[in-house]
Amino acid sequence: MPMKSHVSLYRWFRDIPIARKLYFTVGIMALLIGIELFVLLFSLSTLSSLRAYVGGEGLWSKAQKDAVFHLHKYGTSRTEEDYRLFERFMRVPLGDAAARQELLSSRPDMAAARAGFLEGRNHPDDIDGMIDLFTRFSNVSYIEQAIRVWGDAQSIALQLPPLARELHQEINSVHPSQDRINATLAAIYDINRNLTQFEDAFSFTLGEGSLWLERLLRRLLLLTALTVEATGLLLAVSVSRGIQRGLGDILTAARQVSAGELNARATVRSHDEIGTLARSFNAMAQHLQARVKDLARLNQELEREVGDRQRAEAELQEAFAQLETTIGELKRQIAERLRTEEMLRQSEKMKALGQLSGGIAHDFNNLLGVIVGCAEMLADTMQDQPEQEGLAREIIGTALRGSVLTRRLLAVSRNQPLRPQRVDLGALLQDHVELLRRTLGEAIRIEARQAGDLWFTSADPSQIGDALLNLALNARDAMPQGGRLGIEVVNAHLDARRAAAFEVTEGDYVMLALADTGTGMPKEVMRRAIEPFFTTKPPSAGSGLGLSMVYGFAKQSGGHLDLDSVVGAGTTVRLYLPRAPEEAVAQAAAPPVAAPDPRGSETILLVDDNQTLMEVVRRQLAALGYRVLTAASGPAALAILRAGEAVDLLFTDIVLPDGMSGTRLARTARRLRPGLKILFTTGHASGLPRQERQNLLRKPYDRRDLARAVRAALDEVTLTR
Repeated sequence: MPMKSHVSLYRWFRDIPIARKLYFTVGIMALLIGIELFVLLFSLSTLSSLRAYVGGEGLWSKAQKDAVFHLHKYGTSRTEEDYRLFERFMRVPLGDAAARQELLSSRPDMAAARAGFLEGRNHPDDIDGMIDLFTRFSNVSYIEQAIRVWGDAQSIALQLPPLARELHQEINSVHPSQDRINATLAAIYDINRNLTQFEDAFSFTLGEGSLWLERLLRRLLLLTALTVEATGLLLAVSVSRGIQRGLGDILTAARQVSAGELNARATVRSHDEIGTLARSFNAMAQHLQARVKDLARLNQELEREVGDRQRAEAELQEAFAQLETTIGELKRQIAERLRTEEMLRQSEKMKALGQLSGGIAHDFNNLLGVIVGCAEMLADTMQDQPEQEGLAREIIGTALRGSVLTRRLLAVSRNQPLRPQRVDLGALLQDHVELLRRTLGEAIRIEARQAGDLWFTSADPSQIGDALLNLALNARDAMPQGGRLGIEVVNAHLDARRAAAFEVTEGDYVMLALADTGTGMPKEVMRRAIEPFFTTKPPSAGSGLGLSMVYGFAKQSGGHLDLDSVVGAGTTVRLYLPRAPEEAVAQAAAPPVAAPDPRGSETILLVDDNQTLMEVVRRQLAALGYRVLTAASGPAALAILRAGEAVDLLFTDIVLPDGMSGTRLARTARRLRPGLKILFTTGHASGLPRQERQNLLRKPYDRRDLARAVRAALDEVTLTR
């Protein structure tokens, strides 16, 4: 009887229309996919709840540690604020204990359990899943053991409040006993040590339970997926086989008819569309059989004409393809030549600007260094004359701010001294958003967004901030009536084609994009947008260096600046910065401290071709207690070293006369004196190896920066300026 029912079902499925077969197949697959999705959602929910338990254990552990810390601190400081902090942090383990106790009861109050988890600082969206996981899997050995360890730890943690009250009463008594206080603190320390062991056991057991549950859910998902695939495959094979067999019979008969066997007929296997098609084909074959002779003759003539036409068309298409290939290659060569010429012109222009800016930076920063040094010494002599001292300090500040002019030129020519670090571009953007809102005004609506799992980038964070501000100001100027500025930070991968177009290395980058709704730029303006001193603004409204500085910074950092603009729609600027390697370590600048200038008594060999600046620096170093030897060139400095003078630090300018640069002098000096400490100074970093840029003091500098840099170099501490 079952066999007959299976045969009847097969015949029914074979004879129904193909559309109904497809509907039936799709319906079954949708049902099975729904089941698979349900299993997937259940797995995700369970794993999310387990993750919440792991996070909750971290919150519980941190709160318990913070409570013990403030209680121990209260025992020494005896301030009520520390005792209140202890009570606040103890609410976390107490809340978790209440939730666990409620869930272990025979008739748990779910509202009380939720309140306990909330008191334990668990996220509200995770609490229901945590309760479900507790109730569903509490009998699993791993989860049961983790709950038991949790309970043991909670029972020990609950010993802290009585000890805290005892400590509080003793401290607030008329004659507190230090011995009793110390005994109580020792008991608290023992409890904290025991809790640490339980926390380790709880984390390990919960991790083992996580692995077990993950394996279980993986098997369940695999079984569900295999069921869906097997059912889908079975239905697809059944439908396709019926269609394939019917069409195969028709095709076989068609081949026989086309081969001249006009009595060939297709087998009718079903009553669906394929069966109807087979019957129609048989009728057509019967009709063709009566006229085969005339059609065969006409067909031969037609095939001959078609063959001639096809050969002519093939020859024409081949000639056209060759012509298109030739034209395409010619266009490519012309475009490549134009691009190469443009790159060469831009390279020559940037080289000339780099030489000019390097010379300006060197001479101008030397002048500023003299001004700063003399003004500081002048201020020291006027400490009893506040007004005159204030004027001297204003001279110092103005001279230091003047160095911004040279840094702008160096940024355009890609010669500015950079300190690349491992930077979280998303965090940097968040730090600058409020500043940008205040700077751009209420008429500009800023919408900032960053992707998840953002990579770190390797660049100078201060220059990134300047670039962001420059690009935002350009966007504001393009929206005089207000508008929207979208700022986005995402990960990006440049393949070989795009990397070659951008003249960068293929690989991973972090992209900072700014998109405005301003007036946009025509093509002829966009082609010149990054040229130094090119601007469409009035003379008093811009220098034309903003985009050039950002472009120079991007190229010097190993990245690229890409522009996309539509007139009337807005402009999008994309800044690509290279992804930082995983082993790179962020270099955090040491926070400024209000301390006297570091001093010393070592011997310093000062080398600078500017006699005025060298004399100012010599006097500043001598005032700091150092013994100073001076030389105006590299050969003069080497002569001092060869003469046997005791020198602890070589403090040299990078740009020196007589054909010997500061870096070459340093290499020669180290061969003469292995272990000699080196400190470089310059107004730009051109020609300085990357490994030496940590020992660089940028001109101009004040006396405090000089004192800190010299002391850091002597003590072999990485500079942060």
